[in-house]
Amino acid sequence: MDGIKYAVFTDKSIRLLGNNQYTSNVESGSTRTEIKHWVELFFGVKVIAMNSHRLPGKAKKMGPMGHTMHYKQKNLNKKILNNTAIHLYKTSTPSTRNGAVDSQVKSNSRNNLISGQRHCGKGRNARGIITARHRGGGHKRLYRKIDFRRNEKDISGRIVTIEYDPNRNAYICLIHYGDGEKRYILHPRGAIIGDTIVSGTEVPISMGNALPLSAV
Repeated sequence: MDGIKYAVFTDKSIRLLGNNQYTSNVESGSTRTEIKHWVELFFGVKVIAMNSHRLPGKAKKMGPMGHTMHYKQKNLNKKILNNTAIHLYKTSTPSTRNGAVDSQVKSNSRNNLISGQRHCGKGRNARGIITARHRGGGHKRLYRKIDFRRNEKDISGRIVTIEYDPNRNAYICLIHYGDGEKRYILHPRGAIIGDTIVSGTEVPISMGNALPLSAV
């Protein structure tokens, strides 16, 4: 977009996002009226207020003494018109740096399927003695509750996702049952997203179905 170079993500600018205030780097010669027109035309929003200021260039640390090119920043207070908004991730890992998603897209609530896993680390036993060396650190992992019993009898379920589980060497599936229940099961090899599974005593023997041993 002409005049607007890129968005600026700092601690202060991220805090201002809660008030619909956005910070961007713009061309040095652009005026406030031009910037307002560009933003309203491109994003389809109404600009309530705008502040712009010219920032001096940074001092060069290497090479000839001097400063880098000065640049101009703007701070916009926008009013959302078309019910669309951008949610920026708070940088906690390299993968979430400069990440953004549409806030209208809601993920499935799986809080009852995921629980925190207490991880002592360092390879210590209950007495605090190191029994396995070189086991310090490690990434924080959540435990996925797996439905091993398959006690949703005669209720068909649909495979919605196939996910990686960091706590086991098998993939897992998220199942949406007809009665609204959501559960994780181990991924049956060969099953794909959209397949229907069911458990019971009189269900056909097919991929993903669960039967008691007396009915097999």
